[in-house]
Amino acid sequence: MNLLLLMAHSIEEYDQVRLLSGLGYDVFSLGGYIDPAHPHDPKRPALPDAPRHPELQAVVDALGTDDNITAAKDRLPDDLIDWADVIVCHHYEHRWLWPQWDRIRHKRVVWRTVGQSVEHNERLAEPYRADGLQIVRYSPKERNIPGYAGEDALIRFYKDPAEYGGWTGDEPVVINVTQHLRQRDPYTNWRFWDEATAGLPRLALGPGSEVIGGPGELTYDEMKGWLRRARCYLYTGTQPASYTLGLIEAMMTGIPVISIGPKHMDIFPYGPDLFEGHAIATIPIRPNRLRTIRETLLWLLDDPDFALDVSHHQRSKAIRLFGRDAIGAQWRAFLGAP
Repeated sequence: MNLLLLMAHSIEEYDQVRLLSGLGYDVFSLGGYIDPAHPHDPKRPALPDAPRHPELQAVVDALGTDDNITAAKDRLPDDLIDWADVIVCHHYEHRWLWPQWDRIRHKRVVWRTVGQSVEHNERLAEPYRADGLQIVRYSPKERNIPGYAGEDALIRFYKDPAEYGGWTGDEPVVINVTQHLRQRDPYTNWRFWDEATAGLPRLALGPGSEVIGGPGELTYDEMKGWLRRARCYLYTGTQPASYTLGLIEAMMTGIPVISIGPKHMDIFPYGPDLFEGHAIATIPIRPNRLRTIRETLLWLLDDPDFALDVSHHQRSKAIRLFGRDAIGAQWRAFLGAP
Protein backbone atom coordinates (compact mmCIF):
# COMPACT_ATOMS: atom_id res chain seq x y z
CA MET A 1 0.00 0.00 0.00
CA ASN A 2 1.44 3.36 -1.10
CA LEU A 3 0.86 6.21 1.37
CA LEU A 4 1.36 9.80 0.23
CA LEU A 5 1.69 12.10 3.26
CA LEU A 6 1.08 15.85 3.05
CA MET A 7 2.81 17.12 6.18
CA ALA A 8 3.12 20.50 7.90
CA HIS A 9 5.11 19.64 11.04
CA SER A 10 8.52 18.00 10.74
CA ILE A 11 8.47 16.40 14.22
CA GLU A 12 5.12 14.75 13.60
CA GLU A 13 6.35 13.83 10.12
CA TYR A 14 9.34 12.03 11.61
CA ASP A 15 7.03 10.05 13.88
CA GLN A 16 4.59 9.17 11.10
CA VAL A 17 7.21 8.13 8.54
CA ARG A 18 9.00 6.04 11.14
CA LEU A 19 5.85 4.33 12.38
CA LEU A 20 4.08 3.69 9.08
CA SER A 21 7.16 2.53 7.17
CA GLY A 22 8.06 0.32 10.12
CA LEU A 23 4.61 -1.27 9.84
CA GLY A 24 5.36 -2.18 6.22
CA TYR A 25 3.64 0.62 4.30
CA ASP A 26 5.42 2.26 1.38
CA VAL A 27 5.55 5.92 2.42
CA PHE A 28 6.41 9.06 0.46
CA SER A 29 6.17 12.26 2.49
CA LEU A 30 5.91 15.74 1.03
CA GLY A 31 7.75 17.58 3.77
CA GLY A 32 11.09 17.66 5.52
CA TYR A 33 11.41 13.88 5.14
CA ILE A 34 10.91 13.75 1.37
CA ASP A 35 14.29 12.00 1.49
CA PRO A 36 14.18 10.23 4.86
CA ALA A 37 17.92 9.55 4.89
CA HIS A 38 18.65 13.28 4.47
CA PRO A 39 15.88 15.31 6.16
CA HIS A 40 15.59 19.01 5.44
CA ASP A 41 14.84 19.86 9.07
CA PRO A 42 17.36 18.93 11.79
CA LYS A 43 14.83 18.80 14.64
CA ARG A 44 14.76 14.99 14.45
CA PRO A 45 17.21 12.35 13.15
CA ALA A 46 17.43 10.82 9.70
CA LEU A 47 15.46 7.68 8.91
CA PRO A 48 17.82 5.68 6.69
CA ASP A 49 15.65 2.53 6.85
CA ALA A 50 12.50 4.25 5.57
CA PRO A 51 11.56 3.87 1.87
CA ARG A 52 13.22 6.27 -0.53
CA HIS A 53 11.65 7.31 -3.82
CA PRO A 54 14.15 9.26 -5.91
CA GLU A 55 11.85 9.00 -8.94
CA LEU A 56 9.05 10.80 -7.06
CA GLN A 57 11.44 13.30 -5.52
CA ALA A 58 12.70 14.07 -9.03
CA VAL A 59 9.14 14.95 -10.07
CA VAL A 60 8.95 17.43 -7.18
CA ASP A 61 12.41 18.84 -7.87
CA ALA A 62 11.47 19.43 -11.50
CA LEU A 63 8.77 21.93 -10.55
CA GLY A 64 11.41 24.65 -10.58
CA THR A 65 9.91 26.92 -7.92
CA ASP A 66 11.48 28.60 -4.89
CA ASP A 67 9.75 26.00 -2.69
CA ASN A 68 9.05 22.83 -4.66
CA ILE A 69 7.67 20.86 -1.73
CA THR A 70 5.01 23.47 -0.96
CA ALA A 71 4.24 23.84 -4.65
CA ALA A 72 3.77 20.07 -4.93
CA LYS A 73 1.34 20.04 -2.00
CA ASP A 74 -0.59 22.99 -3.41
CA ARG A 75 -1.01 21.15 -6.72
CA LEU A 76 -0.05 17.50 -6.56
CA PRO A 77 1.83 16.35 -9.66
CA ASP A 78 -0.02 13.69 -11.63
CA ASP A 79 2.80 11.18 -11.06
CA LEU A 80 2.35 11.42 -7.28
CA ILE A 81 -1.41 11.03 -7.51
CA ASP A 82 -1.01 8.00 -9.76
CA TRP A 83 1.49 6.41 -7.34
CA ALA A 84 -0.61 6.87 -4.22
CA ASP A 85 -3.17 4.39 -2.93
CA VAL A 86 -3.96 6.64 0.03
CA ILE A 87 -3.40 10.40 0.42
CA VAL A 88 -3.18 11.53 4.06
CA CYS A 89 -3.27 15.27 4.75
CA HIS A 90 -2.14 16.57 8.15
CA HIS A 91 -3.66 20.04 8.55
CA TYR A 92 -3.94 22.73 5.80
CA GLU A 93 -6.76 20.76 4.21
CA HIS A 94 -8.22 24.07 2.98
CA ARG A 95 -5.08 24.53 0.88
CA TRP A 96 -3.94 21.01 -0.01
CA LEU A 97 -7.21 19.09 -0.40
CA TRP A 98 -10.24 21.22 -1.22
CA PRO A 99 -8.80 23.23 -4.17
CA GLN A 100 -7.69 20.03 -5.95
CA TRP A 101 -10.45 17.70 -4.78
CA ASP A 102 -11.65 16.89 -8.30
CA ARG A 103 -8.14 15.64 -9.17
CA ILE A 104 -7.81 13.35 -6.13
CA ARG A 105 -11.35 12.29 -5.22
CA HIS A 106 -10.92 8.94 -7.01
CA LYS A 107 -8.25 8.06 -4.43
CA ARG A 108 -8.72 7.19 -0.78
CA VAL A 109 -8.22 10.62 0.85
CA VAL A 110 -7.78 11.03 4.61
CA TRP A 111 -7.88 14.26 6.58
CA ARG A 112 -5.87 13.95 9.81
CA THR A 113 -7.06 16.77 12.05
CA VAL A 114 -4.20 16.74 14.63
CA GLY A 115 -5.82 19.29 16.93
CA GLN A 116 -5.87 22.14 14.40
CA SER A 117 -9.52 22.06 13.39
CA VAL A 118 -12.08 24.59 14.56
CA GLU A 119 -15.71 25.19 13.62
CA HIS A 120 -14.85 26.84 10.29
CA ASN A 121 -12.75 23.85 9.15
CA GLU A 122 -15.42 21.37 10.16
CA ARG A 123 -18.18 23.08 8.22
CA LEU A 124 -16.01 23.42 5.11
CA ALA A 125 -15.32 19.68 5.23
CA GLU A 126 -18.98 18.67 5.09
CA PRO A 127 -19.42 18.43 1.29
CA TYR A 128 -16.13 16.52 0.89
CA ARG A 129 -17.15 14.17 3.67
CA ALA A 130 -20.29 13.39 1.72
CA ASP A 131 -18.10 12.75 -1.35
CA GLY A 132 -15.88 10.13 0.28
CA LEU A 133 -13.42 12.03 2.45
CA GLN A 134 -12.30 10.03 5.49
CA ILE A 135 -11.39 11.74 8.77
CA VAL A 136 -8.99 10.44 11.41
CA ARG A 137 -9.20 12.29 14.72
CA TYR A 138 -6.43 12.48 17.29
CA SER A 139 -8.57 13.19 20.36
CA PRO A 140 -12.11 12.31 21.44
CA LYS A 141 -12.45 15.94 22.53
CA GLU A 142 -12.57 17.01 18.88
CA ARG A 143 -16.16 15.73 18.89
CA ASN A 144 -17.01 18.89 20.85
CA ILE A 145 -16.13 21.23 17.97
CA PRO A 146 -19.29 22.97 16.70
CA GLY A 147 -20.21 21.61 13.29
CA TYR A 148 -18.22 18.43 13.94
CA ALA A 149 -17.96 16.58 10.62
CA GLY A 150 -17.61 13.07 12.04
CA GLU A 151 -14.79 10.55 12.03
CA ASP A 152 -13.76 7.22 10.58
CA ALA A 153 -11.17 6.50 13.26
CA LEU A 154 -9.69 7.91 16.44
CA ILE A 155 -5.91 7.44 16.46
CA ARG A 156 -3.79 9.44 18.86
CA PHE A 157 -0.32 10.80 18.20
CA TYR A 158 2.52 8.28 18.36
CA LYS A 159 5.85 8.19 20.17
CA ASP A 160 8.29 5.30 20.41
CA PRO A 161 8.91 4.45 24.09
CA ALA A 162 12.39 3.19 23.17
CA GLU A 163 13.41 6.72 22.13
CA TYR A 164 12.56 8.20 25.51
CA GLY A 165 12.79 7.19 29.16
CA GLY A 166 15.79 7.53 31.44
CA TRP A 167 14.40 10.29 33.68
CA THR A 168 16.43 10.98 36.83
CA GLY A 169 15.14 14.40 37.95
CA ASP A 170 18.52 15.24 39.43
CA GLU A 171 18.16 18.95 38.70
CA PRO A 172 15.40 20.60 40.82
CA VAL A 173 13.99 22.90 38.15
CA VAL A 174 10.61 23.35 36.43
CA ILE A 175 10.82 23.30 32.64
CA ASN A 176 8.62 23.76 29.61
CA VAL A 177 9.42 23.02 25.95
CA THR A 178 7.33 25.17 23.59
CA GLN A 179 8.18 26.96 20.38
CA HIS A 180 7.99 30.72 20.98
CA LEU A 181 6.23 30.43 24.32
CA ARG A 182 6.35 34.18 25.00
CA GLN A 183 5.85 35.37 21.44
CA ARG A 184 2.73 33.27 20.77
CA ASP A 185 0.89 34.18 23.96
CA PRO A 186 -2.08 33.89 24.58
CA TYR A 187 -2.20 30.75 22.39
CA THR A 188 0.61 29.21 24.48
CA ASN A 189 -0.57 30.54 27.88
CA TRP A 190 2.78 32.13 28.66
CA ARG A 191 1.25 34.41 31.30
CA PHE A 192 0.04 31.34 33.18
CA TRP A 193 3.54 29.83 33.03
CA ASP A 194 5.11 33.07 34.20
CA GLU A 195 2.78 33.49 37.19
CA ALA A 196 2.75 29.83 38.24
CA THR A 197 6.55 29.53 38.24
CA ALA A 198 7.51 33.01 39.49
CA GLY A 199 10.22 32.70 42.13
CA LEU A 200 10.78 28.99 41.44
CA PRO A 201 13.80 27.52 39.70
CA ARG A 202 12.48 27.48 36.14
CA LEU A 203 13.63 27.30 32.55
CA ALA A 204 11.66 27.68 29.33
CA LEU A 205 13.20 25.80 26.42
CA GLY A 206 12.71 25.82 22.67
CA PRO A 207 12.94 28.31 19.80
CA GLY A 208 12.41 31.88 20.98
CA SER A 209 13.03 31.08 24.64
CA GLU A 210 16.01 33.45 24.66
CA VAL A 211 13.64 36.38 25.30
CA ILE A 212 12.61 34.87 28.67
CA GLY A 213 15.99 33.59 29.79
CA GLY A 214 16.06 30.25 28.01
CA PRO A 215 18.74 28.76 25.76
CA GLY A 216 16.76 28.96 22.53
CA GLU A 217 16.39 26.08 20.11
CA LEU A 218 17.95 22.82 21.22
CA THR A 219 19.14 19.76 19.37
CA TYR A 220 17.06 16.62 19.82
CA ASP A 221 19.62 15.13 22.20
CA GLU A 222 19.84 18.37 24.20
CA MET A 223 16.07 18.46 24.57
CA LYS A 224 15.94 14.85 25.73
CA GLY A 225 18.75 15.60 28.17
CA TRP A 226 16.70 18.35 29.81
CA LEU A 227 13.61 16.14 29.95
CA ARG A 228 15.64 13.47 31.72
CA ARG A 229 17.39 15.58 34.34
CA ALA A 230 14.84 18.31 35.17
CA ARG A 231 12.63 17.56 38.16
CA CYS A 232 9.24 18.49 36.68
CA TYR A 233 7.41 20.02 33.72
CA LEU A 234 4.61 22.59 33.63
CA TYR A 235 2.53 22.00 30.51
CA THR A 236 0.61 25.04 29.26
CA GLY A 237 -0.84 23.65 26.01
CA THR A 238 -1.23 25.34 22.65
CA GLN A 239 -4.71 26.51 21.72
CA PRO A 240 -6.85 25.10 20.13
CA ALA A 241 -5.10 21.70 20.38
CA SER A 242 -6.46 19.08 22.77
CA TYR A 243 -2.86 18.11 23.56
CA THR A 244 0.51 18.37 21.80
CA LEU A 245 3.55 16.27 20.94
CA GLY A 246 5.50 18.07 23.67
CA LEU A 247 3.22 16.65 26.35
CA ILE A 248 3.71 13.11 25.05
CA GLU A 249 7.49 13.46 24.82
CA ALA A 250 7.64 14.68 28.41
CA MET A 251 5.42 11.90 29.77
CA MET A 252 7.17 9.25 27.68
CA THR A 253 10.49 10.38 29.16
CA GLY A 254 9.07 10.10 32.65
CA ILE A 255 9.46 13.68 33.83
CA PRO A 256 6.49 14.49 36.11
CA VAL A 257 4.07 16.74 34.26
CA ILE A 258 1.62 19.22 35.77
CA SER A 259 -0.90 20.48 33.21
CA ILE A 260 -2.83 23.69 32.94
CA GLY A 261 -6.59 23.22 33.28
CA PRO A 262 -9.25 23.59 30.59
CA LYS A 263 -10.76 26.88 31.79
CA HIS A 264 -7.60 28.68 30.64
CA MET A 265 -8.03 27.41 27.06
CA ASP A 266 -10.56 30.10 26.26
CA ILE A 267 -9.51 31.82 23.03
CA PHE A 268 -12.31 29.91 21.33
CA PRO A 269 -15.64 29.76 23.20
CA TYR A 270 -15.57 25.96 23.00
CA GLY A 271 -11.85 25.75 23.81
CA PRO A 272 -12.29 24.35 27.34
CA ASP A 273 -14.30 21.48 25.88
CA LEU A 274 -11.48 20.62 23.44
CA PHE A 275 -8.64 20.37 25.95
CA GLU A 276 -7.58 17.13 27.64
CA GLY A 277 -3.96 17.72 28.66
CA HIS A 278 -5.00 17.79 32.30
CA ALA A 279 -6.84 14.47 31.91
CA ILE A 280 -3.87 12.81 30.20
CA ALA A 281 -1.23 14.05 32.66
CA THR A 282 -3.20 12.96 35.69
CA ILE A 283 -2.12 13.96 39.18
CA PRO A 284 -4.70 14.16 42.00
CA ILE A 285 -5.04 17.95 42.02
CA ARG A 286 -7.58 20.38 40.63
CA PRO A 287 -5.77 21.83 37.60
CA ASN A 288 -7.82 25.03 37.29
CA ARG A 289 -6.44 26.37 40.60
CA LEU A 290 -3.23 28.25 39.98
CA ARG A 291 -2.20 28.09 43.65
CA THR A 292 -2.66 24.32 43.73
CA ILE A 293 -0.54 23.84 40.62
CA ARG A 294 2.18 25.99 42.14
CA GLU A 295 1.98 24.06 45.41
CA THR A 296 2.31 20.80 43.51
CA LEU A 297 5.34 22.08 41.62
CA LEU A 298 6.93 22.92 44.97
CA TRP A 299 6.06 19.46 46.25
CA LEU A 300 7.75 17.85 43.25
CA LEU A 301 10.81 20.07 43.66
CA ASP A 302 11.11 19.22 47.36
CA ASP A 303 10.17 15.54 47.37
CA PRO A 304 12.06 13.25 44.93
CA ASP A 305 10.09 10.20 46.10
CA PHE A 306 6.77 11.82 45.16
CA ALA A 307 8.27 12.85 41.82
CA LEU A 308 9.36 9.26 41.20
CA ASP A 309 5.85 7.93 41.87
CA VAL A 310 4.37 10.44 39.42
CA SER A 311 7.04 9.57 36.87
CA HIS A 312 6.24 5.86 36.91
CA HIS A 313 2.50 6.50 36.66
CA GLN A 314 2.71 8.96 33.78
CA ARG A 315 5.26 7.07 31.67
CA SER A 316 3.16 3.90 31.91
CA LYS A 317 0.09 5.85 30.85
CA ALA A 318 1.93 7.46 27.93
CA ILE A 319 3.08 4.07 26.65
CA ARG A 320 -0.47 2.72 26.92
CA LEU A 321 -2.05 5.68 25.09
CA PHE A 322 0.64 6.69 22.57
CA GLY A 323 3.12 3.82 22.28
CA ARG A 324 4.02 1.87 19.16
CA ASP A 325 1.99 -1.26 19.98
CA ALA A 326 -1.28 0.62 20.52
CA ILE A 327 -1.01 3.21 17.75
CA GLY A 328 0.50 0.81 15.21
CA ALA A 329 -2.42 -1.58 15.69
CA GLN A 330 -4.92 1.25 15.23
CA TRP A 331 -3.35 2.41 11.95
CA ARG A 332 -3.29 -1.16 10.64
CA ALA A 333 -6.95 -1.58 11.52
CA PHE A 334 -7.86 1.66 9.72
CA LEU A 335 -5.65 1.39 6.64
CA GLY A 336 -5.70 -2.36 6.15
CA ALA A 337 -2.75 -4.68 5.68
CA PRO A 338 0.22 -3.04 3.97
